[in-house]
Amino acid sequence: MALLFLFLVWLIWGTSYPVTAFALTGFDVMTIRCLAQLLGASLLLFHALLRGHRLAVERAAWGDLVIAGLLNMAILPVLFTFGVKLLGPGRTSILIYTMPIWANLFARIFLGERLTGQRIAALLLGAAAVVVMVSQDLWRIKGAPFGAALTLLAALSYGLGTVWFKRRRWLAPLSVVTFWQLAIGFLPMAAVWAASSFPPHLSGIGPRHWEALLYLGIFSNGIAYLAWFGVIEKLPAGISAMGALAIPCVSVALSAAFAGERLYAQDFAAMAMIGAALLLVLGERLRASFRPSPLLAEHKEERL
Repeated sequence: MALLFLFLVWLIWGTSYPVTAFALTGFDVMTIRCLAQLLGASLLLFHALLRGHRLAVERAAWGDLVIAGLLNMAILPVLFTFGVKLLGPGRTSILIYTMPIWANLFARIFLGERLTGQRIAALLLGAAAVVVMVSQDLWRIKGAPFGAALTLLAALSYGLGTVWFKRRRWLAPLSVVTFWQLAIGFLPMAAVWAASSFPPHLSGIGPRHWEALLYLGIFSNGIAYLAWFGVIEKLPAGISAMGALAIPCVSVALSAAFAGERLYAQDFAAMAMIGAALLLVLGERLRASFRPSPLLAEHKEERL
């Protein structure tokens, strides 16, 4: 089930980068983020109430919930959207997925997860992919240096947020915990929105821009987040983070096909390295799933 959730995340979030790029041709950054967040939170609230879940979260969990909400649902989405605006959707997705580097390091610090040889090799491949991608002449793109810096900060927030969510065993249902993260992240975004671009200029927004916003709200901020936190709950933080490396491959391909983003040899080399890193980490997970448990082995020895 965890791998099925992971595939769903690949598909939705990989698509969300070119969709965000299109939405930015009509909406400003803060309007997209705030409206999409409201849609996603509303969907998860409806899901929780439909399932009969209480919205209460244990008091001891609120500190972690606030930190995870700010990292995952405020800092990350705003900075990555600015990255798409300044750097382009495909390259932003590649830089965002330096996230596994940070997530594995934070998982070592906060969760005590062991850095296996395969995870280290995958991390090195991920880091090399970023170096290869930024080695091309990105500075010809207006705003690219600032966009790259914001995107790397978003990746750092993403990695820490993934680990921070994993460090607690949540007693509340997943839809309730995800709803509260979206609600917490919305508050600072709404304050910035009110100060910078509210009320938004909507007179020139076409139907397709609204469709893009609906996709970002319902699928990217609702369904995909629910699936993603399900992945984090079921897999080690380092492996779930590395498993997400397929997303930029989906994003880059779709950005080239539908957003007109031109790709260079370095971009394809970076994607190949990311694919190799993904095979390493998923191979580790599959071997672990087929390895007999110690109890089963012990029982077998007793029978012999």
